[in-house]
Amino acid sequence: MDNVNEVVALLRKQADLELAILNGDRGAVATEQELEATRRRLFAHPQALNAVLQTARAMRRTPDAITARDVEAWTPAI
Repeated sequence: MDNVNEVVALLRKQADLELAILNGDRGAVATEQELEATRRRLFAHPQALNAVLQTARAMRRTPDAITARDVEAWTPAI
């Protein structure tokens, strides 16, 4: 379950970083590097990421709007 919590937090961070890049709020190079590091950390937990994405799809929400409790309720095997 710890991996799911981390993946949920990383997906929210990814969404925030992508929005910052689109809005030009921060330095583009530093933000893109942070975004790339965030994505590498996400891909380190493929099962948890898959569970979050499947839950988001089933609940018809964006992945960054999913909570760890949503995942636990939708896929109790994690």
